[in-house]
Amino acid sequence: MANVQCPRDTHFWLYDDGSYEEEGQNNIKGNIWGKASSRFISSLFSLPVPSANFQGPKDDQTSFSSRSVVEYLEQGRVQKLLLFGLEGSGTSTLFKQAKFLYGNKFTEQELQNIKLMIQSNMYKYLSLLLEGRERFEEEALMERKYNVSDAEGSDPVVIDYKLTALCETGVDQSKPCIYSINQKFKHFSDWLLEIMAMGDFDACFPAATREYAPLVDELWKDPAIQETYKRREELLFLPDVAKYFLDRAIEISSNEYEPSQKDILYAEGVTQSNGLAFMEFSFDDRSPMSEIHDENLEYPPPPSPKYQLIRINSKGLHDGCKWLDMFEDVRAVIFCVALSEYDHMYSDSAGCLYNKMLASRDLFESLVRHPCFKDTRFVLLLNKYDAFEEKINRSPLRVCEWFEDFSPVKPHHNNQSLAHQAYYYVAMKFKDLYHSISNRKLFVWQTRARERSSVDEAFKYIREVLKWEEDKDDNTYGIAGDESFYSTELSSSPYIRQE
Repeated sequence: MANVQCPRDTHFWLYDDGSYEEEGQNNIKGNIWGKASSRFISSLFSLPVPSANFQGPKDDQTSFSSRSVVEYLEQGRVQKLLLFGLEGSGTSTLFKQAKFLYGNKFTEQELQNIKLMIQSNMYKYLSLLLEGRERFEEEALMERKYNVSDAEGSDPVVIDYKLTALCETGVDQSKPCIYSINQKFKHFSDWLLEIMAMGDFDACFPAATREYAPLVDELWKDPAIQETYKRREELLFLPDVAKYFLDRAIEISSNEYEPSQKDILYAEGVTQSNGLAFMEFSFDDRSPMSEIHDENLEYPPPPSPKYQLIRINSKGLHDGCKWLDMFEDVRAVIFCVALSEYDHMYSDSAGCLYNKMLASRDLFESLVRHPCFKDTRFVLLLNKYDAFEEKINRSPLRVCEWFEDFSPVKPHHNNQSLAHQAYYYVAMKFKDLYHSISNRKLFVWQTRARERSSVDEAFKYIREVLKWEEDKDDNTYGIAGDESFYSTELSSSPYIRQE
């Protein structure tokens, strides 16, 4: 009746509150009253069920068996969701959107930490631009040297004079280099690059924020930095939010600055350390009619499921994933991939650069293969579809070697855009990979993490996935175990966006 799997020669201990565990394992596996089928059949045949104020033994207040059934069911309904993805995939934005969506307000301390993180990140963005400026200036000067050599022929006196002027001043007598910075910023530029390279920035932060704010603002507006920013796609680690914050350097550096909701969403990371973060939430989407209907029931419906969203930084995997064992009880792994980063590069723990989509694929595969998640469902969120849609027409998907066989149908042959075809292609690549490892189907969803409605749809889709899995396990209505009934195809859910 409770649909508990009982392999041959396996014995279970059943406690008076309905909880059960495998003999001698000291590990509660579940509760028969937590099964929808148990409650339904008990009500159907008027079988007794524990009352709401039922209490187990009083000798151990911390054990599961000492709790009431309502308390136990409430505890059992907290379903853990592990949110994972490479840096820049959008996991922090998804996490913060969930806090805004489902009533988990940021505390004063959290807001203060986010404020400090935003202020600190401005200097990191500027240092990346300064590094790029130096590289672009050097390239431009080298190109000009070759041009001087070609233009002046073989006259060694003229060539030597021109090259000496270029090397010493960084400018041609007739035309300055567009990447040459104003000399009044040279000292600050060298200082910032040095402390960033040495990892000493935290020692002078946050005092440096207020002291150098006007200089940061001027430097950002310097023509050389603006020319560097125009080539931002060549700066591997400069995020797309850099301009959003650097444009407001004076305001953000103020003591009175309070991050807006948009600032919080755009801020990189969740905390300054950007480590583990978690929140609990539930969906409250009942209509007034459903509430009236519920009041007329003899037995009220069970409480809404609660979820715990756990967001983890992928950098923590560098030690061999041993700490992942603490998450063996998660209900689902939500893996986030930035669609638009198929042509970006990623630096691994050894400092080696390789394609970021390949890095996401390898991380995804390592999680699927991890013994801890052998029986855990995976949901793939393909994020940043809006940026992907804008980029795909000018940067071919085949630049990523994993996608070399992508052959889209020309738009005049069907009604699907190139971005739509590429999205489904990427989704199927991950689905095929997942099936080859687990022999199961992968749930896939498309998101735009900065759009709140898109994130809300994504989490409601994940809720539906969990319901499908629970219903399939319980088989409440005696339906044969047909996998197609619980289809995981991209278009099978009412929440799937039809384009």
